[in-house]
Amino acid sequence: MLIFTNGKVYLDGAWKTGLDVLVDGDRIADIRPRGTQKEGRIVDARGGYITPGFIDIHIHGSNGSDVMDARMSSLENISTFLAGNGTTSWLATTMTVSIPEIKNALHAVSDYMQDKSHKGAQILGAHLEGPFLNPLAKGAHVEEYIIPPSTESFEKITGETPDIVRLVTMAPESDGALEFARYLKDRKITAAIGHTKATYEQCADAMEHGMTHICHFYNAMTPLNHREPGAVGAILDNDSATIELIADLIHIHPAALRLAIRVKGRDRTVLITDAMAAAGLKEGTYELGGLPVFVKNGAARLKNGTLAGSTLTQDRALVNMVKIGIPSEDVIAMLTGTPAREIGVDGYKGRLQKGYDADINILDNEYQVKATFVKGNEVTV
Repeated sequence: MLIFTNGKVYLDGAWKTGLDVLVDGDRIADIRPRGTQKEGRIVDARGGYITPGFIDIHIHGSNGSDVMDARMSSLENISTFLAGNGTTSWLATTMTVSIPEIKNALHAVSDYMQDKSHKGAQILGAHLEGPFLNPLAKGAHVEEYIIPPSTESFEKITGETPDIVRLVTMAPESDGALEFARYLKDRKITAAIGHTKATYEQCADAMEHGMTHICHFYNAMTPLNHREPGAVGAILDNDSATIELIADLIHIHPAALRLAIRVKGRDRTVLITDAMAAAGLKEGTYELGGLPVFVKNGAARLKNGTLAGSTLTQDRALVNMVKIGIPSEDVIAMLTGTPAREIGVDGYKGRLQKGYDADINILDNEYQVKATFVKGNEVTV
């Protein structure tokens, strides 16, 4: 039995004192008044915070490795690095490359998920960011591999691994997008709007068809204008839409972050990293989706200046958001419970609750990660 004690416990969306979180094996056994459990190993939060582990549903790589490497060793490297920064589970996110390359990456992810001996953050599945995008909003994706969304193409890409896909990003104005969104919904896969040139009307229609998750909001989509509200306006105008935000203070101005959260709230906002291989490493030249990426002053860009993922970690996102004035209890929700709900794992991830997976972080009073447990096992990096 592990006894997490002497900290402010994140419970039901608020900080609570005088409680212990008890862990038996890989699950949370109970949450009780402090000191009522006498036997067990003490995990002392030293007056800091006890939170659920962070969940990153949009991340391509870190620490020199990329999901598109299609290697178990790369996935292990990423998972270990993430756990060292408080992320206890993640979606392995692909890029727009050839179908055989995406297929190989998904096979590696599937094999990794089946091997229970791995350490570090747990892979919960895959996020296909493309190839169903608008070429005019491609960002760092390779245009020649962009294709229209369809069930046939999806089945070619996923092959024998369709069950690991939890999230698919596409441009809703593409031919066949709405029909494909219904196909995904029937299979309990979240359909996301992203890399789009959709008008307000096209975006609103897509959300009516169930595409209510929004890939890296503001970025690679039609902006808000008072006469043509665009995708950004449609999303802000829809109470069901849940947005992803990259809180590196590079992709989005602090005022725009605050505005989005003021409209959406913590239950409709997910903090992602969209990190690429350079996360955790020094400045230099790297690669994302087959394209060279230049990292300088924390920003990852293509040669033409286009942002190409980020070097962000979720613990830094937490600190950044608190710094710009977002209450910490709201930020924790955006890193835990809300992403868990969006990919359908909220029945066992994203909360400190009896019976849930024992994914737990200890933070100090400056919100720095001091210890991380994945399913009850402390991660040592």
